[in-house]
Amino acid sequence: MPASGRFEPHYRRIIADIRRRIAGGEWPPGHKLPSTKELAELYNVGSQSTVRQSITILIETGELYGHQGLGVFVAE
Repeated sequence: MPASGRFEPHYRRIIADIRRRIAGGEWPPGHKLPSTKELAELYNVGSQSTVRQSITILIETGELYGHQGLGVFVAE
């Protein structure tokens, strides 16, 4: 929970962690992200739709991109 004492939605926590992994070089440009199922397990969320929501936001901001049938990748 953030210092303000307010609840932080799971999708925001996932976005922040993906950004941290990208910035830290763990997931460099061109890196394929794990599947939504694997990410849901990694982030301990019961719904893959929460992971998809996070990924959609990061695609909209240009930080990730998707290829139909291939997966989601870190943008250059």
